[in-house]
Amino acid sequence: MQIIAVNIENTKDIKNIMNLIHDTFLSSNIQDSTEGLIKRMKVLYSPENDYTYTLAHFKKSTLFFVAKEQEEIIGMIRWTKDKIINLYVTQKYQWQWIGHILLETFEQAAKKLWSTIIQLKSSKYALPFYAKNGYIVDHHNRLIKYI
Repeated sequence: MQIIAVNIENTKDIKNIMNLIHDTFLSSNIQDSTEGLIKRMKVLYSPENDYTYTLAHFKKSTLFFVAKEQEEIIGMIRWTKDKIINLYVTQKYQWQWIGHILLETFEQAAKKLWSTIIQLKSSKYALPFYAKNGYIVDHHNRLIKYI
């Protein structure tokens, strides 16, 4: 497995990332999500949609990494300004430290950008993962970690 920065111009990878987010969200997070979030996720990441709308969102990412096994994208993480927007690992590869490695790679890159804190909102499904990686809930009900 390798962790690499996303080439935003690689249409195939962008579409594969969209599919990974869409499929993983539907299999792991949908039961704890509001109807508004479900609708937004379908608009942004559904494979039936034109990827250019999602690409515009992806281009706002300061840091954007994928985990690849051979040529298959099996995980991804992206960050905009001061918060993690997405971190997903395909269901087949969950519980194999891939999310941890993506998060660790991301945190090291964020430090190089002079970040001292990382924040995010998480599904209930992912809360134990973030807790194991040193994230705590702040007074705004966000997960944070000082790096």
